[in-house]
Amino acid sequence: MINAWSRKYRKPIETVASLLITLLITAFCLSPLYWVLITSFKEMGAEYLIPIQLWPEEPTLQAYAAVIGQLDFLTPVRNSFVVALFTAALALVVSSLSAYAIARMRFKYKVESLLILQLGAMIPPVVTIAPTFVLLRELGLLRTLPAMIIPNVFYNVPLATWLLASYFVELPYELEDAAKVDGYKPLQIFRKVVLPLSAPGLFAAGVFAFIGTFGEFMLANVVTMGLPDVQTVPVAIQNFSFQFRQQYTWVSAGIILALIPVVALVIIFQRWVIRGLTAGAVKY
Repeated sequence: MINAWSRKYRKPIETVASLLITLLITAFCLSPLYWVLITSFKEMGAEYLIPIQLWPEEPTLQAYAAVIGQLDFLTPVRNSFVVALFTAALALVVSSLSAYAIARMRFKYKVESLLILQLGAMIPPVVTIAPTFVLLRELGLLRTLPAMIIPNVFYNVPLATWLLASYFVELPYELEDAAKVDGYKPLQIFRKVVLPLSAPGLFAAGVFAFIGTFGEFMLANVVTMGLPDVQTVPVAIQNFSFQFRQQYTWVSAGIILALIPVVALVIIFQRWVIRGLTAGAVKY
C-alpha cells in the first residue's frame, strides 16, 4: 500500500520540489537586480528612506536623464559595443580555424590540445594584467580601444575553440568529400560549407565572447587610465560612482542601461545559443 502511494505521488512531489528550489534560486539571483532596478526609479535620496521602499512611491526617470545627459553615458556604451563586437568577430575568426583543425585533422594529441587551451584560460587575469600593460605600453596602444580588443580576443579564444570544436566534429565528413569532388579547395570548403552549417555554434561562441567582453572591467580599467573618451561601461560606472559617491540612483541607472543591450542580445539569440551549446560533445 505504501509502495503504491509512493509510486503514485513521487513524481508530483519531485516536480513541486524542483519548482520551489528553482524559484528560490531565481529569487536569490534576481533580488540584487530588482533592488538596482527600483533604486534607479527613485528620487535622489529616496534610497536612504526607512522603512525601505520595495517600489518607489513616485517613480521617476530623473536618474536616467542625468546619466545620459550630464554624465554622457552613451559614449561608454558605444565604446563597449565597439570593443565587444570587434572582439567577438576576431575571436570567432581565430577560434573557428583552430577548432576546425582540431576537429578534422588527424594528430595524436587532439584532446590534449583542447585541455591546454582551457588551462591557459584558467590563468587568473590578475596574473597577466601587468605584462599585458607593459606590452601594450611598448606598442603605444594605451588609452585606445585596440588595447582592450586585442587581449580580449585571446581571452575568449579557448572557450570559443572548445564550443566550435564540439560543433564541427558533429558535421558529417561526406559533405566535405562532396565539396572536394566539386573542386573546392580546403579554405573554400571551410568558408562555403562548414561555416554556414555551423551558424548556431558560431552564434553561441560569439554571444559568449560579446557578453564576456562587454562586462570586462579589470583590463579596461587599467589600459584606459581614466581617459573618458575610451572608457567602457563598467569603468564609467565605477568612475562616476566615485565622483558622485552618494548618488546611488545614478549608479543604478547606469547599471540598468548597461544591462539592456546584453539582455536584449540574449533574448534575441537565445534559441541559437541553446542549439549551439547542445549540439553534442567532442568525440574522438
